[in-house]
Amino acid sequence: MQVIFNYDRSYRTSLPSAIALGTFDGIHLGHRQLINELLIKKKKYGYQTIVYTFLNHPLEVLKPETAPQQIMLVKEKIKEFSNLGIDILVLNLFDDCFLHQTPNEFLDQLTDNFNIRSIIVGFNFRFGYKGAGDREFLDKEAKLRGLDLVCVPPVEKDGQLISSTLIRNKITHGYVEEASVLLSKPYSISGTIVHGHGRGRKLGFPTANIKYSAKKVLPKPGVYLTQCWLRHEGFYWGVTSIGSNPTFSGNSMNIESYLLNCHQDLYGKSMKVYFLSFLREEKAFDTAEGLKRQISRDVKLAKKLIYKYR
Repeated sequence: MQVIFNYDRSYRTSLPSAIALGTFDGIHLGHRQLINELLIKKKKYGYQTIVYTFLNHPLEVLKPETAPQQIMLVKEKIKEFSNLGIDILVLNLFDDCFLHQTPNEFLDQLTDNFNIRSIIVGFNFRFGYKGAGDREFLDKEAKLRGLDLVCVPPVEKDGQLISSTLIRNKITHGYVEEASVLLSKPYSISGTIVHGHGRGRKLGFPTANIKYSAKKVLPKPGVYLTQCWLRHEGFYWGVTSIGSNPTFSGNSMNIESYLLNCHQDLYGKSMKVYFLSFLREEKAFDTAEGLKRQISRDVKLAKKLIYKYR
């Protein structure tokens, strides 16, 4: 897959193309329907497939105070789109220029730079200044410009419309199993393992603490069954705590994982934590010994649940 960081919006290609437009945070089941439509066009007509999306969330410019945390960072999107078989990923910076483009200016730019044969969008896709470009406008313009337009209908699961907003809500409320279904894979957070306070080791449960991106959505504070992937090592089952260590009067949010059957020095290594199941709420204990007993119970519960994921 070719990745284009299209800061000046000058990238061009003359090959007949099918292009999907959207934000694609999480690349969830709804987004995957758009990707499937791209691949159908490629198989049927030989078009190259293009995903045209953004480096930043549009709300970071439109209304920064409401901009959401991300389900996927840019590097995670790149890897996932590559796995899905996309030919070209065009990453644009959503800036004041994008913000103030009229719908016609946006389409002119696309059709000038790309030999578009098919456009694939979601049912609620809007574009142009103040979202003036809607489905009706796109229908009309596609016909005038001789473009095949595919508008993918809503995708639902258990009566709920699948969206990035819904998935963020699931994650922040601890419903990571439900989020996994909507994402088609467990939600994950990556980071480098750094030194913590060493309290877990003193309690008999040494933890790997990761330094993670502040842009990522954090699951609800609590304890989770996880799978932890270490580069060059593979997967370990984990019991992961997200929280501020209230037993020790902490005030920063930490992600700490006790890895089952792992007895090596992990500092400085990269680790990806996949959240499988919520085990319990975060709570403060009167003593370190009380916390130790609870961690032991957490590990026993995690081991009982592992069979579901084998």
